[in-house]
Amino acid sequence: MAHLVVGWELGHGMGHIMPLRMLAEVLLEKGHQLTFIVRDVSAAQRALEGLDVVWLQTPQVTYRPWEMTRTDCYSQLLGNIGFRDPEKLMSTVTGWRSLLSALQPDAALLEFAPSAMIACYMERIPFALQGNGFFCPPAEEEPFGVISNKLSEKQRRHQDVMLLDSINTVIGDSRPALEHVSELYRLSCLNVLTSFRELDHFCRDNDDIFRGVWVPSIPISPRWPKGEGKRIFAYLTARPGVDKVLAMLSRTGLPTLVYCPGVEGKFRAPFENQKCRFLDGLVDIKKLAEQSSLGVFHGNHSSTAMFMLAGTPTMQIPLYMEQLMFARRIKTMGAGEIATLDQPQRIAAGINAIMSNPGYGESARRFADQYRDYDQNCAIRQAAADLEVALGLSA
Repeated sequence: MAHLVVGWELGHGMGHIMPLRMLAEVLLEKGHQLTFIVRDVSAAQRALEGLDVVWLQTPQVTYRPWEMTRTDCYSQLLGNIGFRDPEKLMSTVTGWRSLLSALQPDAALLEFAPSAMIACYMERIPFALQGNGFFCPPAEEEPFGVISNKLSEKQRRHQDVMLLDSINTVIGDSRPALEHVSELYRLSCLNVLTSFRELDHFCRDNDDIFRGVWVPSIPISPRWPKGEGKRIFAYLTARPGVDKVLAMLSRTGLPTLVYCPGVEGKFRAPFENQKCRFLDGLVDIKKLAEQSSLGVFHGNHSSTAMFMLAGTPTMQIPLYMEQLMFARRIKTMGAGEIATLDQPQRIAAGINAIMSNPGYGESARRFADQYRDYDQNCAIRQAAADLEVALGLSA
């Protein structure tokens, strides 16, 4: 039996931890011991219920909003959360090293956990990465982690150098210094990419294996409002500007289901009617996708991918650069449109275009036809087997 640390350091939401849980179930069946180190303990409480695992809180460092800069490349992204400051980075890496030293794992599986990657390197613990394409960027040295084209090549390389200096300061004399930021990602023994190649944020053309999306089954069927016509499902986040989208959806006259955590009670009243209903919790996303004519998302990777597998087009309203990168993949494929929350007219135009132009649905169905034989459970079991080989695990 091998002992595996499963780490999740950055990002928010159940989309990070649920795929880890699904892979953990197979690894536990194989007889391995798992210790989770998680960013969000409340998410862990819900997601890991019923699993025979121990879970702990990840080391964290706080940063002020004014420390944030633009995010045009991956080095900027990591710099924004403290990696550019050797003192802050040292604190999180030291925390991870302390946990790893106490736990003495044989290997680690990491989801968006760059501090843990450095700690594993320093502690000589083999690790693998899991996540969608954004959280497992291609490890090519040049160009590395380009998020937008607003930085010149010189500026981007400067960001890489600053980050590399900080990382190597933390590594010190414990191990050989890294020669480029991308080398940190090349240290991974295996990338378990939970996406499809066509949906990859970085549009990589290397030989990385994509495992498809892993979404847990929820045995609750959607209950649609009565009425004829096309159906709309929207998964939104309560924040300034979303009220205009909710008002727009409530006026379509089409059967509409909305899941928008944070908009509850009296705040739903202006938007609820016979055709527009709010969900109190998640339901079967596969059935939702199959029964909908349109999905409205903030660039949610897994939910959108499930709609693509059902051949259903989507309207994307991204909130962050990661979501914008993903939304652009959908638009490039001809299976959706993009607008931001401060562009209500463009949102309305996008929804009208998708609902009236059959080309969007045809594009989504081409993707669905390509992956009609995709089996999530087979993909998870194959990933577990590959992980055992890559990390040298033995049950």
